[in-house]
Amino acid sequence: MRQFTRKLLHIFGKEGSLMRVARKLAGMRYARPVTTTLLRCAFLPRILASPSQRRHVRRWLRSLHSGYLLETATPWLVFDAIDYLEQHLRMHSRVFEYGSGGSTLFWLRHGASCVSVEHEANWYALLRPQLAHEPSVDYRFVAPEPVTTECLPLDPADPAQYASADLALRDYTFRAYASQIDEFADGSFDVVLIDGRARTSCIMHAARKVATSGMLILDNAERSYYTAQAGDFLRGFSRTQFSGVSPCGTEMSRTDIYVRDPDAVAGSSPIVRPLDG
Repeated sequence: MRQFTRKLLHIFGKEGSLMRVARKLAGMRYARPVTTTLLRCAFLPRILASPSQRRHVRRWLRSLHSGYLLETATPWLVFDAIDYLEQHLRMHSRVFEYGSGGSTLFWLRHGASCVSVEHEANWYALLRPQLAHEPSVDYRFVAPEPVTTECLPLDPADPAQYASADLALRDYTFRAYASQIDEFADGSFDVVLIDGRARTSCIMHAARKVATSGMLILDNAERSYYTAQAGDFLRGFSRTQFSGVSPCGTEMSRTDIYVRDPDAVAGSSPIVRPLDG
């Protein structure tokens, strides 16, 4: 089995021939369906080669079905982080999330109330009918605002600039989006999910809104610039890193869950508890 998996990795894996072809095709719009298929084929042996992640292979294969996240009320996080939430999320939790979708339905499935902020108009219009009759959801559309050319370029690593690293959004500010949580008192939420835009700015605004023993969830945490300048706002939290496979993904990813530690010394740096992926 190990020899077979090594062979697959050589052919399909990160440095394999199929992966190289997929990367070359990635920038060609007409080739995107083919690229997606190639990337998925290349990723499968990497999952099988990981002792901690191969148990998720069936879930990952099911997640490739169009509409999976909404149909199954699944957040777009690393599978191990989802399992952690299944075990630790309390009924009637108060949740605030940047970025809506399967996560919104996940909170509802667990009996939580949720304030959800979405910046993308088409996605908001798609999801809104499913939430229209849910009194426990406060669903908000907050579009980014254009900035003047004198302010450009914005730095997405700087919390004070409210910027996205997405090139299509480089001329916009997400100040109103990140600031939505400001209307709530400190310690108002049991869970804050940061899985949308301008994540460094969202950390700056959201960290103090997390209740004692509450969770702040940062997705795609392998992108180090998210906390390069925003890490100080997470002092007094402990952090568990979940690295591995996520639904629909074609790369290993990381979801960090920060828990506000009731025994932490004020101003102390986060305690890191990595989980092998």
